[in-house]
Amino acid sequence: MKVIDASKLQQMVIGAYKYLEENKSLVDELNVFPVPDGDTGTNMNMTMKSGVDKVNQTSGLSVEEIAKALSQGTLMGARGNSGVILSQLVRGMSKTLKGKDEIGALEIRDIFKNATKTAYKAVMQPTEGTILTVARKMSEKAEEAFDENKNLDDYLVEIITEGQIALDNTPKQLPVLKEAGVVDSGGQGLMFLLRGALNALNGDIDRDIDLSSSESVEEGSYKIYFELLIKENDFEKISDSIDSLSTNFDYEYKDGHLKAEARSEYPQQIISKILVDGILVKLEVENTKPDIENAVKEPEKLKKYGFIAVSRGEGFDEILKSMNIDKIISGGQTMNPSTEDIYKNIEEVAAENIIIFPNNKNIIMASKQACQLTDKNAMVLETRSIPETFTAMLEFDEDEDLEENIENMADAISDMHTVEVSISIRDTSVNNIEIKKDDYIGILDGKIVATTSNIEETTREAIKIAVDKDDDISLVTLYYGEEADKRKAKDLVKKLSKDYKDIDIELVFGGQPVYYYQATLE
Repeated sequence: MKVIDASKLQQMVIGAYKYLEENKSLVDELNVFPVPDGDTGTNMNMTMKSGVDKVNQTSGLSVEEIAKALSQGTLMGARGNSGVILSQLVRGMSKTLKGKDEIGALEIRDIFKNATKTAYKAVMQPTEGTILTVARKMSEKAEEAFDENKNLDDYLVEIITEGQIALDNTPKQLPVLKEAGVVDSGGQGLMFLLRGALNALNGDIDRDIDLSSSESVEEGSYKIYFELLIKENDFEKISDSIDSLSTNFDYEYKDGHLKAEARSEYPQQIISKILVDGILVKLEVENTKPDIENAVKEPEKLKKYGFIAVSRGEGFDEILKSMNIDKIISGGQTMNPSTEDIYKNIEEVAAENIIIFPNNKNIIMASKQACQLTDKNAMVLETRSIPETFTAMLEFDEDEDLEENIENMADAISDMHTVEVSISIRDTSVNNIEIKKDDYIGILDGKIVATTSNIEETTREAIKIAVDKDDDISLVTLYYGEEADKRKAKDLVKKLSKDYKDIDIELVFGGQPVYYYQATLE
């Protein structure tokens, strides 16, 4: 096969999704921590599903439209860090296929090159031995093995084989993978996607999928016409950016003068981009589907600050509400919200400044991606647990500006320690600690430090390690989860009070899943 047309590309997209869906549990099991959270495979699968849903609504079925729809869907549907990186890989693919009617060897080479470049740019501190390394190695192979007349099946097999070699080598690059005896989960998810796409290219795809029955996607409710004066070398960057935000984008460009019409559900994103990137000559916005009933309502007055927090747990939710958090997004360790979930909540908060608390390291990237999509003044405080939000909010000062508040709140949570206690779902070794399936594990500031067959003893051991490390601890707050026994939690607090007579010990209902106990030490 020398070229891939739109019909075959759509089959490859669906084949990629289906193959990952079938194997997502295998990817989940590769998580280094043996905690029953199931992140990576689930997140990548749900991200890809959002892309496929968008593709299946695409009218016209050109190569460019399929790639663009896939990019838009994965961007808004991105969940977890692995999902955000996947969305950026797809974005690089979409850039490559702009204006293309078919895909040949040249486009394949450039897809891998641009996908890798775009994904690396999206990560603040890229780590080798991850999905990024797997993508980069395939990009290098695509360049090395390029031949314009090459059979695409053979070309892709060479590239994907190199990706598998890179994946198998990830434990050599990351000691934590080697110790756990696993390869990188994100890289494995990417390989499943590419294998599924290759299978579909070779005709191995379920015949019950009706590729022609997709409903046409509705045009965005807003029509934005604008004329912009821009620098010659900025044209491609600006047009690509606006194109990625639009359901339809038509333009004329000559001698630094861009005339364009875009359709979108979120015109503020496009308008914000226009005002920043060029000199505005003309701007017209038309709502083609006006909501007359809501249009007559008085606009909300903007307060100075608004807050959004991701939370999971009845007790945690109640505490957040008492601290005047405007929006609580249901999610956490086992259910990461998408970029779109976070973006929609940002849009609903009537405030001049918005602070987002992701409360999980795997939700930080999606939160930042959502901030990039809005024209509101929103920033992410990189909280990794819900109790960190409680501490941060106590440091908040209404009279300070947004950047100053973020800095002060970040300083406050940097001085605290977090202990989390869960159950191991498999035998493994982490940080030179041998862990048995169904034993309890104590995690201190993101690192496994203790394991026993008794949940209370594991909790006490993890807290002891934290106290021994920091002489300044004066308060321990123990949050018990939905599966913890309240009576045993009270007994644990009594034991801790005897262990540490100079430290105040408090017990609070969190109601969180996954972790029987979470404790903050301040």
